[in-house]
Amino acid sequence: MMATVNLEQLAGRNVLSQRGKSIGHIEEIRAEPDGDDLVFTEYHVGIYAAFERLSASAIGTAVLEVFRLRSRDSMHRIPWDKLDISDPTQPRLLCTMEELSAMKGSIEGDKPE
Repeated sequence: MMATVNLEQLAGRNVLSQRGKSIGHIEEIRAEPDGDDLVFTEYHVGIYAAFERLSASAIGTAVLEVFRLRSRDSMHRIPWDKLDISDPTQPRLLCTMEELSAMKGSIEGDKPE
């Protein structure tokens, strides 16, 4: 059975690693249509994710440069099945940080053109 979670419950929430360490806040939630529903596909977490939306503008790019946030290492793209949202107030990783880092290369290669 699929759980229903309101976006308002997740947006901005702090995400914890398996060890209970904060890895950042949910800044963006990606979803795809599935019939009449939308299904979460991935979560963008971290400081870079917060500025990612601004980076399309010259101001956003300048802010990222000034604070040395251009590195995507400060953003985590978490696949939908790697985040436990059973308690939307305390989302938690279902994989280790090492596993998440290993996934980064394959996710980065899947960018839309």
